[in-house]
Amino acid sequence: MVQPHRGHSAATVPSVSDPREPGTRAPRRLHLGAIGLTAALGTAILALYLIHPALEGYRFTIGPDGPVYTWLARLAGEAGFVDAPAAGPGIPAVTLVLGSLLGAEPIDTVMMLGPVLAAASGLAAGALLEATLGQDRLRTASAAILTGAFTAYLAGGWLANVAMVAVFLAGLGALSAVASSRRAVWSGAALLAAAGLAHRIFIVIGAAILLAVAARRMLGARGEAGRAEGLSSGLRLGIAAIAGPAAGLLLGGWLAQGPRVPGDTSQDGFLRRVGLRALLLDRYRERFLGDAARAGIPLASGLGLAYPWALRPADEEGPRFLKEVLASWAVVTAAGVVVLAATGWGPPYRIIQFAFFLPLAAAAGAGILARRSRAAAVAAALLVIVFTGASMVGWFRQAPAFSAEEVAASTRAGVAASSLPVRSPIVFLVDTGEPAAAYHVSRAANVIRMGVPADRIADVRIAVGRPRDLLAGEPTLTGDTEHDRMSQVYLREVTPLLDDAAILVIRRFNQEGFAEEREAGVVVADGVVALARGEEMRGVGPGEVAPPPGLGAPALFLLALGSLAVLGLFGWGWARWMLPHAGSRGIALGAPSVGLAAVILAAAAVDLVGLLPSGAALAAAIALGAAGYGLAARDPR
Repeated sequence: MVQPHRGHSAATVPSVSDPREPGTRAPRRLHLGAIGLTAALGTAILALYLIHPALEGYRFTIGPDGPVYTWLARLAGEAGFVDAPAAGPGIPAVTLVLGSLLGAEPIDTVMMLGPVLAAASGLAAGALLEATLGQDRLRTASAAILTGAFTAYLAGGWLANVAMVAVFLAGLGALSAVASSRRAVWSGAALLAAAGLAHRIFIVIGAAILLAVAARRMLGARGEAGRAEGLSSGLRLGIAAIAGPAAGLLLGGWLAQGPRVPGDTSQDGFLRRVGLRALLLDRYRERFLGDAARAGIPLASGLGLAYPWALRPADEEGPRFLKEVLASWAVVTAAGVVVLAATGWGPPYRIIQFAFFLPLAAAAGAGILARRSRAAAVAAALLVIVFTGASMVGWFRQAPAFSAEEVAASTRAGVAASSLPVRSPIVFLVDTGEPAAAYHVSRAANVIRMGVPADRIADVRIAVGRPRDLLAGEPTLTGDTEHDRMSQVYLREVTPLLDDAAILVIRRFNQEGFAEEREAGVVVADGVVALARGEEMRGVGPGEVAPPPGLGAPALFLLALGSLAVLGLFGWGWARWMLPHAGSRGIALGAPSVGLAAVILAAAAVDLVGLLPSGAALAAAIALGAAGYGLAARDPR
């Protein structure tokens, strides 16, 4: 209860009931405070991330997967969502909607998505603690900052993972009322479905976490009343944990029925596809050791913060739900690391990066320590700073995976090839002498797809090696296992197409090959030579293509802040309807992640009925967001 101010009686001063109790309405002044706190925390998390590109002068997206999401969004705008090995349609949908609304190109929109999604994840964590533990400004701020920082490694490229985290945390906030509200079942299921559209693998892990909690509730209750309550809440939670992810996976599968865009988008994908298991496991082992060492400081400081809360008994439904979910999350994380390390089914380090039970429990403990004594408060503050700083290392160690000049060269080649008939194969011959050849080749392929016209992305094929080897039907062998297998596999895949294909060599992606054929081939653009069908492209490609300018620090910050605000506006009405038990502050904090879910679901619905997301997704997102306001306005709560 809010205590009355001195000089006023309790009868005349508005009070705020426990936010976990349904049927309460906070006064208007608290709504303004909720908006102010959300804006302050969102801005703080964005600043925490954007200081890196500002200091380094980076003007393009940070991390390895930015080019993938850029060309996927461009292709989705041209042809709808496709079956591509990049998790799901969530990030292309958000890129198109935010880009259309804010007037930004996909290459720029993707750049700010990492920080924006990290901020949405942090705010959703604060909403979850408000929904389960009640109102506490300090604890909520700790949850937002700690969780926002913990997303740092994922935010540097793995955008689908971060989007899934943000929506999943919002779904947990809705499901925290599942014991007393049927609405929570369907609200949580809808958010889990959107999370599944964001990342179809990690939603399976999320479902496993929730199903473990549901099973414990149904099987572990004591006494007749306890068994009845446990069976009811466990059953509801189980329904949401199955129905939501299943709907997301089925819808995502339906949207991806078209042919997969040929080629590999990552080194891991190629090694897995061609069965180079030993090399793949070596890569996993190397990254796991590095990430495990990096996670040591957040793990130690997080456990130190979480300890006092872990010891506190959970007598009410909200704290009990949170403890059950975080304990299940910890067990699934530990088991997942062991299983993946032993089997090689996937990268075990990614499970560590998904261990968001740690910042959530740490924030709950920080709230207790901050009020225990002055010394405890100082210790808590220091641990929060240490946790945040160590977590952000994963972001500050990364850089853009491409240059403006590489995109410009790819654009010149794409413009030249655009004169060819539609569906004519366009083979780009790339090569590298660097170790980890599959990384460099897949990176080049993704940057090339960024530059070619959107309607020709599906026509792009990649070959690896020297021009004369390709024209003779031979792979280029260097003695490096990874390089040679890639040259052999890609040659086998493009050989049936060579009679009808244009073959292009871009100097920036094949220095030796370009020098070898510069005189024999046809120069179709600056830094681009054609080995086949060059005469058809002669004079078509522009002599100069200005490199894309990218985003400077002021524009990047404004675009990121505007995107976070837009997501909050899309989601505010639905958050009020889905999270009434969280209070006005929890609603405000959860709004961006709920808005993210609304954008993903709206874009998926548009594509499902046969419309292009680039044209109709924004209108559908606005309509869906408005429906949330209408539903909330009719809700007596």
